[in-house]
Amino acid sequence: MSKDQLVALALKALIQEVTLTPKPGLVDPYHPGSHTDMDAFTFIDSCFALVPGFHVYYEIGAQHHGTLPELFASIRQAGINNEAKMFTATANVNTHKGANFMFGILIAAIAYLDYPDLETLQTSIQTMTTGLVQAELGSLTHFQTHGEKMYEQYGFTGIRGEVEAGIPHAFNLALPILQDDSVPYDHRLKLALLQLIATNDDANMVKRGGILGLDYGKSLAAMDYHDLDYHLSYMNRMFVQRNLSPGGSADLLAISIFLYLYDKEQSS
Repeated sequence: MSKDQLVALALKALIQEVTLTPKPGLVDPYHPGSHTDMDAFTFIDSCFALVPGFHVYYEIGAQHHGTLPELFASIRQAGINNEAKMFTATANVNTHKGANFMFGILIAAIAYLDYPDLETLQTSIQTMTTGLVQAELGSLTHFQTHGEKMYEQYGFTGIRGEVEAGIPHAFNLALPILQDDSVPYDHRLKLALLQLIATNDDANMVKRGGILGLDYGKSLAAMDYHDLDYHLSYMNRMFVQRNLSPGGSADLLAISIFLYLYDKEQSS
């Protein structure tokens, strides 16, 4: 697999996530969910704005000769630069901040390790980001960003904790759902999203609805249902009424899709 092919998988994953419909509180081609400042076109602009930075992540990983923690340090500025490109493309709307962060780690690690299997990739991500929560959250005395305040108030480690644990919501929860070929693909994507919403301490949900909003969203996602699309449409109505949006879970779905596509390509 070439660099261009790998980056194309990341772009494909992002586009599959935004085009999946129906979704609760999230942007899709038919509904902006709980968002008044973005639509599907905003997301497509963001997806393509991120692509040059994905190539940069790959090059940094391929040319790196130090340790995995040093690789993480070396991509941080590239990640900030790519985030700025996203904000420029979207008129300062946060569409893919979390996804950009996780894709930076994944793409750089894949290039550095020369296309590892998924087990090696996950353990390498853990090594790459060891101590991240303590370094960036545990030592704080003044909490400014939403993620920092979540850590202070609830002990939620957010995306930093997720990557330090090896992105388990993607590797261990959503990916096995996507790998079940007995189920139609779009159905698998929706099931994976539901599982992510039901289990992820989503910072975006807390930001919009507090801890009660997060718990409400988790409980709806875990409910039994007879018709999947009807249930997702019902959840969308309820989330919109409460201004809830599981953006962190959407980012994790995009990462899960990428891992699924990557593994499938490697196995073919």
